[in-house]
Amino acid sequence: MIHSLGALYLASAGATGEPGFADPANRTLVVSTAVMVAVVVLLAWVARRRSGLVPTGLGAVVEHLYDWVDELARDMMGKQGRRYVPFAMSIFLFVLASNWSGLLPVPKFAEATPAAQHAQESAEQMVGHPLFETPTVSFNTTLALAVISFLSFNFYGLKKNLESRPVPGHGSRRGGISGFVKWLSHFWEPTPMLWRDLSGAMRYLLVPLLACLFIVLNLVEELARLLSLSIRLYGNISGEHEVKTQLTASLSKFLDQSGTAFQAGSVGEGAGYGVMSLLLWGSSFFVLCVGALAGFIQAFIFFVLTLSYISHVVAEDH
Repeated sequence: MIHSLGALYLASAGATGEPGFADPANRTLVVSTAVMVAVVVLLAWVARRRSGLVPTGLGAVVEHLYDWVDELARDMMGKQGRRYVPFAMSIFLFVLASNWSGLLPVPKFAEATPAAQHAQESAEQMVGHPLFETPTVSFNTTLALAVISFLSFNFYGLKKNLESRPVPGHGSRRGGISGFVKWLSHFWEPTPMLWRDLSGAMRYLLVPLLACLFIVLNLVEELARLLSLSIRLYGNISGEHEVKTQLTASLSKFLDQSGTAFQAGSVGEGAGYGVMSLLLWGSSFFVLCVGALAGFIQAFIFFVLTLSYISHVVAEDH
Protein backbone atom coordinates (compact mmCIF):
# COMPACT_ATOMS: atom_id res chain seq x y z
CA MET A 1 0.00 0.00 0.00
CA ILE A 2 3.03 2.28 0.40
CA HIS A 3 3.49 2.12 -3.36
CA SER A 4 -0.13 3.22 -3.78
CA LEU A 5 0.27 6.23 -1.51
CA GLY A 6 3.51 7.18 -3.22
CA ALA A 7 1.97 6.99 -6.67
CA LEU A 8 -0.91 9.16 -5.54
CA TYR A 9 1.44 11.72 -4.05
CA LEU A 10 3.22 12.03 -7.38
CA ALA A 11 -0.08 12.26 -9.28
CA SER A 12 -0.20 14.67 -12.16
CA ALA A 13 -2.46 17.73 -12.31
CA GLY A 14 -6.06 16.99 -11.40
CA ALA A 15 -9.39 18.74 -11.81
CA THR A 16 -8.11 22.03 -10.45
CA GLY A 17 -4.95 21.99 -12.57
CA GLU A 18 -2.65 21.70 -9.53
CA PRO A 19 -0.15 18.85 -9.11
CA GLY A 20 0.14 16.53 -6.13
CA PHE A 21 -1.43 17.54 -2.81
CA ALA A 22 -2.24 21.01 -4.14
CA ASP A 23 -5.18 19.37 -5.91
CA PRO A 24 -8.07 18.66 -3.48
CA ALA A 25 -9.03 15.58 -5.50
CA ASN A 26 -5.56 14.09 -5.02
CA ARG A 27 -5.59 14.89 -1.30
CA THR A 28 -8.97 13.19 -0.97
CA LEU A 29 -7.71 10.13 -2.85
CA VAL A 30 -4.59 9.78 -0.69
CA VAL A 31 -6.61 10.09 2.52
CA SER A 32 -9.23 7.65 1.19
CA THR A 33 -6.53 5.09 0.35
CA ALA A 34 -5.04 5.43 3.83
CA VAL A 35 -8.53 5.00 5.33
CA MET A 36 -9.13 1.81 3.36
CA VAL A 37 -5.75 0.40 4.45
CA ALA A 38 -6.69 1.17 8.06
CA VAL A 39 -10.12 -0.44 7.60
CA VAL A 40 -8.61 -3.66 6.21
CA VAL A 41 -6.04 -3.80 9.03
CA LEU A 42 -8.76 -3.18 11.64
CA LEU A 43 -11.02 -5.87 10.18
CA ALA A 44 -8.12 -8.33 10.15
CA TRP A 45 -7.34 -7.49 13.78
CA VAL A 46 -10.95 -7.98 14.86
CA ALA A 47 -11.18 -11.23 12.88
CA ARG A 48 -7.97 -12.46 14.51
CA ARG A 49 -9.39 -11.85 17.97
CA ARG A 50 -12.57 -13.75 17.08
CA SER A 51 -10.74 -16.72 15.59
CA GLY A 52 -10.03 -19.85 17.56
CA LEU A 53 -11.13 -23.44 17.78
CA VAL A 54 -14.66 -22.31 16.91
CA PRO A 55 -14.43 -18.91 15.17
CA THR A 56 -17.43 -16.63 15.41
CA GLY A 57 -18.73 -13.58 13.58
CA LEU A 58 -16.16 -11.81 11.47
CA GLY A 59 -13.54 -14.37 12.45
CA ALA A 60 -15.58 -17.15 10.81
CA VAL A 61 -16.12 -15.09 7.65
CA VAL A 62 -12.43 -14.27 7.26
CA GLU A 63 -11.44 -17.86 8.01
CA HIS A 64 -13.73 -19.13 5.25
CA LEU A 65 -12.23 -16.56 2.86
CA TYR A 66 -8.71 -17.60 3.85
CA ASP A 67 -9.52 -21.29 3.30
CA TRP A 68 -10.96 -20.42 -0.11
CA VAL A 69 -7.85 -18.48 -1.16
CA ASP A 70 -5.64 -21.23 0.27
CA GLU A 71 -7.46 -23.87 -1.77
CA LEU A 72 -7.03 -21.84 -4.96
CA ALA A 73 -3.31 -21.37 -4.26
CA ARG A 74 -2.78 -25.09 -3.58
CA ASP A 75 -4.66 -26.02 -6.75
CA MET A 76 -2.27 -23.80 -8.74
CA MET A 77 1.03 -24.54 -7.00
CA GLY A 78 0.57 -27.50 -4.70
CA LYS A 79 1.61 -27.32 -1.05
CA GLN A 80 4.09 -24.52 -1.74
CA GLY A 81 1.15 -22.28 -2.66
CA ARG A 82 0.36 -21.74 1.02
CA ARG A 83 3.35 -19.46 1.49
CA TYR A 84 1.78 -16.94 -0.92
CA VAL A 85 -1.71 -16.95 0.59
CA PRO A 86 -1.16 -14.03 3.04
CA PHE A 87 -0.01 -11.77 0.20
CA ALA A 88 -2.86 -12.81 -2.10
CA MET A 89 -5.36 -12.41 0.74
CA SER A 90 -4.12 -8.89 1.46
CA ILE A 91 -4.47 -7.91 -2.20
CA PHE A 92 -7.96 -9.40 -2.36
CA LEU A 93 -9.24 -7.73 0.81
CA PHE A 94 -7.88 -4.28 -0.08
CA VAL A 95 -9.25 -4.34 -3.64
CA LEU A 96 -12.61 -5.72 -2.49
CA ALA A 97 -12.96 -3.16 0.32
CA SER A 98 -11.95 -0.34 -2.03
CA ASN A 99 -14.41 -1.44 -4.70
CA TRP A 100 -17.28 -1.79 -2.26
CA SER A 101 -16.52 1.56 -0.63
CA GLY A 102 -17.77 3.16 -3.85
CA LEU A 103 -21.26 1.88 -3.06
CA LEU A 104 -21.54 4.09 0.01
CA PRO A 105 -23.40 7.41 -0.29
CA VAL A 106 -20.78 10.08 0.40
CA PRO A 107 -21.67 13.80 0.63
CA LYS A 108 -19.70 16.48 -1.21
CA PHE A 109 -18.50 19.88 -0.07
CA ALA A 110 -18.61 22.77 -2.49
CA GLU A 111 -15.62 24.88 -3.42
CA ALA A 112 -15.63 27.88 -5.73
CA THR A 113 -13.24 27.82 -8.67
CA PRO A 114 -10.98 30.81 -9.35
CA ALA A 115 -13.32 31.80 -12.19
CA ALA A 116 -16.25 31.87 -9.78
CA GLN A 117 -14.37 33.95 -7.26
CA HIS A 118 -13.53 36.59 -9.86
CA ALA A 119 -16.82 36.56 -11.75
CA GLN A 120 -18.93 36.13 -8.59
CA GLU A 121 -21.00 33.46 -10.31
CA SER A 122 -20.82 30.95 -7.53
CA ALA A 123 -24.07 29.27 -8.54
CA GLU A 124 -22.59 28.39 -11.93
CA GLN A 125 -18.94 27.86 -10.99
CA MET A 126 -19.00 25.66 -7.90
CA VAL A 127 -17.01 22.45 -7.88
CA GLY A 128 -18.11 19.57 -5.68
CA HIS A 129 -15.39 17.52 -3.99
CA PRO A 130 -16.32 14.27 -2.23
CA LEU A 131 -15.26 13.75 1.36
CA PHE A 132 -14.19 10.23 0.37
CA GLU A 133 -13.19 8.79 -3.02
CA THR A 134 -13.09 5.14 -4.00
CA PRO A 135 -9.34 4.35 -4.30
CA THR A 136 -9.72 1.99 -7.26
CA VAL A 137 -11.55 4.67 -9.26
CA SER A 138 -8.14 6.30 -9.76
CA PHE A 139 -5.72 4.84 -12.29
CA ASN A 140 -2.90 5.87 -9.92
CA THR A 141 -4.13 3.35 -7.36
CA THR A 142 -4.79 0.51 -9.80
CA LEU A 143 -1.40 1.04 -11.45
CA ALA A 144 0.31 1.04 -8.04
CA LEU A 145 -1.46 -2.23 -7.17
CA ALA A 146 -0.39 -3.70 -10.51
CA VAL A 147 3.21 -2.62 -9.85
CA ILE A 148 3.09 -4.33 -6.44
CA SER A 149 1.77 -7.51 -8.08
CA PHE A 150 4.38 -7.26 -10.86
CA LEU A 151 7.27 -6.80 -8.44
CA SER A 152 5.99 -9.56 -6.17
CA PHE A 153 5.84 -12.37 -8.72
CA ASN A 154 9.24 -11.40 -10.13
CA PHE A 155 10.65 -11.29 -6.58
CA TYR A 156 9.18 -14.70 -5.72
CA GLY A 157 10.49 -16.16 -8.97
CA LEU A 158 13.99 -14.80 -8.33
CA LYS A 159 13.92 -15.95 -4.72
CA LYS A 160 12.82 -19.44 -5.76
CA ASN A 161 15.74 -19.77 -8.18
CA LEU A 162 18.29 -18.35 -5.72
CA GLU A 163 17.35 -20.92 -3.07
CA SER A 164 19.74 -23.85 -2.86
CA ARG A 165 17.81 -27.08 -3.34
CA PRO A 166 18.38 -30.61 -4.69
CA VAL A 167 18.09 -31.10 -8.44
CA PRO A 168 15.93 -34.16 -9.28
CA GLY A 169 18.13 -37.03 -10.52
CA HIS A 170 21.38 -35.35 -9.47
CA GLY A 171 23.32 -35.07 -6.27
CA SER A 172 24.20 -31.43 -6.86
CA ARG A 173 22.25 -28.46 -5.61
CA ARG A 174 21.12 -25.47 -7.66
CA GLY A 175 20.96 -21.89 -6.48
CA GLY A 176 23.08 -18.79 -6.16
CA ILE A 177 24.54 -17.47 -9.41
CA SER A 178 23.26 -20.44 -11.43
CA GLY A 179 19.78 -19.85 -10.05
CA PHE A 180 19.95 -16.19 -10.99
CA VAL A 181 20.99 -17.13 -14.53
CA LYS A 182 18.15 -19.67 -14.62
CA TRP A 183 15.64 -16.98 -13.64
CA LEU A 184 17.10 -14.49 -16.12
CA SER A 185 16.96 -17.06 -18.92
CA HIS A 186 13.17 -16.92 -19.11
CA PHE A 187 13.52 -13.57 -20.88
CA TRP A 188 14.99 -15.26 -23.97
CA GLU A 189 12.96 -18.47 -23.98
CA PRO A 190 12.60 -20.57 -26.17
CA THR A 191 16.06 -19.74 -27.59
CA PRO A 192 17.84 -22.65 -25.80
CA MET A 193 15.43 -25.17 -27.34
CA LEU A 194 16.08 -23.77 -30.82
CA TRP A 195 19.84 -23.88 -30.18
CA ARG A 196 19.57 -27.59 -29.32
CA ASP A 197 17.28 -28.47 -32.22
CA LEU A 198 19.04 -26.56 -35.00
CA SER A 199 22.49 -27.27 -36.36
CA GLY A 200 25.00 -25.90 -38.83
CA ALA A 201 24.63 -22.44 -40.28
CA MET A 202 21.00 -22.17 -39.15
CA ARG A 203 22.08 -22.39 -35.52
CA TYR A 204 24.65 -19.60 -35.75
CA LEU A 205 22.76 -17.28 -38.09
CA LEU A 206 19.12 -17.68 -37.16
CA VAL A 207 19.17 -18.35 -33.41
CA PRO A 208 20.93 -15.07 -32.38
CA LEU A 209 18.41 -13.04 -34.39
CA LEU A 210 15.50 -14.96 -32.87
CA ALA A 211 17.00 -14.52 -29.40
CA CYS A 212 16.80 -10.72 -29.81
CA LEU A 213 13.19 -11.04 -30.96
CA PHE A 214 12.25 -13.31 -28.06
CA ILE A 215 13.82 -10.94 -25.53
CA VAL A 216 11.71 -8.08 -26.86
CA LEU A 217 8.54 -10.20 -26.92
CA ASN A 218 9.08 -11.47 -23.37
CA LEU A 219 9.67 -7.94 -22.09
CA VAL A 220 6.49 -6.79 -23.84
CA GLU A 221 4.64 -9.70 -22.23
CA GLU A 222 5.84 -8.60 -18.78
CA LEU A 223 4.70 -5.02 -19.39
CA ALA A 224 1.39 -6.27 -20.82
CA ARG A 225 0.69 -8.03 -17.52
CA LEU A 226 1.29 -4.78 -15.69
CA LEU A 227 -1.02 -2.80 -17.96
CA SER A 228 -3.75 -5.43 -18.12
CA LEU A 229 -3.97 -5.69 -14.34
CA SER A 230 -4.21 -1.93 -13.87
CA ILE A 231 -6.44 -1.03 -16.82
CA ARG A 232 -8.92 -3.85 -16.27
CA LEU A 233 -9.55 -2.91 -12.65
CA TYR A 234 -9.60 0.82 -13.35
CA GLY A 235 -11.92 0.57 -16.37
CA ASN A 236 -14.54 -1.58 -14.68
CA ILE A 237 -14.68 0.23 -11.35
CA SER A 238 -14.47 3.76 -12.76
CA GLY A 239 -17.17 2.94 -15.33
CA GLU A 240 -19.55 1.63 -12.68
CA HIS A 241 -18.73 4.61 -10.47
CA GLU A 242 -19.49 7.08 -13.28
CA VAL A 243 -22.85 5.44 -14.04
CA LYS A 244 -23.82 5.60 -10.37
CA THR A 245 -22.76 9.25 -10.14
CA GLN A 246 -24.75 10.27 -13.22
CA LEU A 247 -27.85 8.41 -12.07
CA THR A 248 -27.65 10.01 -8.63
CA ALA A 249 -27.25 13.48 -10.15
CA SER A 250 -30.24 12.93 -12.46
CA LEU A 251 -32.32 11.61 -9.56
CA SER A 252 -31.54 14.72 -7.51
CA LYS A 253 -32.44 16.97 -10.44
CA PHE A 254 -35.82 15.31 -11.05
CA LEU A 255 -36.65 15.42 -7.34
CA ASP A 256 -35.92 19.15 -7.27
CA GLN A 257 -38.08 19.71 -10.36
CA SER A 258 -40.89 17.64 -8.87
CA GLY A 259 -40.86 19.68 -5.67
CA THR A 260 -40.77 22.95 -7.61
CA ALA A 261 -43.71 21.87 -9.78
CA PHE A 262 -45.84 20.90 -6.76
CA GLN A 263 -45.07 24.22 -5.09
CA ALA A 264 -46.17 26.03 -8.27
CA GLY A 265 -49.49 24.15 -8.22
CA SER A 266 -48.74 21.92 -11.22
CA VAL A 267 -49.79 18.54 -9.84
CA GLY A 268 -49.49 16.67 -13.14
CA GLU A 269 -46.01 17.93 -13.89
CA GLY A 270 -44.90 17.28 -10.34
CA ALA A 271 -46.27 13.74 -10.46
CA GLY A 272 -44.50 13.12 -13.77
CA TYR A 273 -41.17 14.22 -12.37
CA GLY A 274 -41.92 12.10 -9.29
CA VAL A 275 -42.48 9.00 -11.43
CA MET A 276 -39.22 9.66 -13.28
CA SER A 277 -37.47 10.02 -9.93
CA LEU A 278 -38.90 6.68 -8.81
CA LEU A 279 -37.69 5.00 -12.01
CA LEU A 280 -34.23 6.49 -11.60
CA TRP A 281 -34.16 5.32 -7.98
CA GLY A 282 -34.95 1.78 -9.16
CA SER A 283 -32.20 2.04 -11.77
CA SER A 284 -29.77 3.31 -9.14
CA PHE A 285 -30.62 0.38 -6.87
CA PHE A 286 -30.05 -2.06 -9.74
CA VAL A 287 -26.69 -0.42 -10.53
CA LEU A 288 -25.81 -0.67 -6.84
CA CYS A 289 -26.42 -4.44 -6.86
CA VAL A 290 -24.49 -4.89 -10.10
CA GLY A 291 -21.68 -2.75 -8.68
CA ALA A 292 -21.42 -4.97 -5.59
CA LEU A 293 -21.14 -8.05 -7.80
CA ALA A 294 -18.68 -6.37 -10.18
CA GLY A 295 -16.54 -5.19 -7.26
CA PHE A 296 -16.22 -8.75 -5.98
CA ILE A 297 -15.50 -10.17 -9.43
CA GLN A 298 -12.79 -7.58 -10.15
CA ALA A 299 -11.12 -8.24 -6.79
CA PHE A 300 -11.28 -11.98 -7.50
CA ILE A 301 -9.77 -11.57 -10.99
CA PHE A 302 -6.97 -9.34 -9.72
CA PHE A 303 -5.75 -11.68 -7.01
CA VAL A 304 -6.25 -14.85 -9.09
CA LEU A 305 -4.14 -13.37 -11.91
CA THR A 306 -1.51 -12.44 -9.33
CA LEU A 307 -1.51 -16.01 -8.02
CA SER A 308 -1.30 -17.42 -11.54
CA TYR A 309 1.71 -15.21 -12.34
CA ILE A 310 3.40 -16.33 -9.12
CA SER A 311 2.57 -19.94 -9.98
CA HIS A 312 4.24 -19.52 -13.36
CA VAL A 313 7.51 -18.15 -12.00
CA VAL A 314 7.87 -20.56 -9.04
CA ALA A 315 7.04 -23.72 -11.00
CA GLU A 316 9.73 -26.38 -10.69
CA ASP A 317 10.21 -26.59 -14.44
CA HIS A 318 10.54 -22.80 -14.82
